Amino acid sequence: MLGHTELVCYDDRLERVRLYPSKDRALNQSADKLVTMIVGASTKEVVGERARIAADAAAALQAAVQGGVLPGGGASELALAYQLERYRETVRGMEAFGIAAVAEALRKPMSQIVWNAGFNPLEKLEEARAAQASQGTDTIGIHCDTGNLLDTLQAGIVDPAQVKLHALAAAGEVACAVLRIHTVIKMKS
Repeated sequence: MLGHTELVCYDDRLERVRLYPSKDRALNQSADKLVTMIVGASTKEVVGERARIAADAAAALQAAVQGGVLPGGGASELALAYQLERYRETVRGMEAFGIAAVAEALRKPMSQIVWNAGFNPLEKLEEARAAQASQGTDTIGIHCDTGNLLDTLQAGIVDPAQVKLHALAAAGEVACAVLRIHTVIKMKS
């Protein structure tokens, strides 16, 4: 760990990411403790892409500092998918279809991570879900190098809570839109 910062923001005027040790320093624009990130590459296009990646990383860092973090690596999504599947059993009709679709989508992040690491997603997701249930936690994920179970919080694998909540809200909106479209099509036929 190199250090910590309280505020990260993108300066549109300078087209640079700025990291401040405190919010007070950001207001005073004091230069005694300021970090400058220099992004370089062989072409202008690659520099632009790297600068966008740095700006996205700074925004994610700022969201994490401001809104907290949740377990990463798809662990919290897997736990939420399980809760939705249990809730779906109490619901009937088209609403149940929407809940099942969102639960399936929530399993995709960990599934893709495990697949990219070269493991069988069906096997590893069930292993992680069983461990989450037996240990009563939503932080259990899969270590991509070994394929073993891993506590993502203890390993420092986290995602900004604001980003995850925004993604969940968007997923819910998409599910509602799909159900509305299905209902309209059903009514016409």
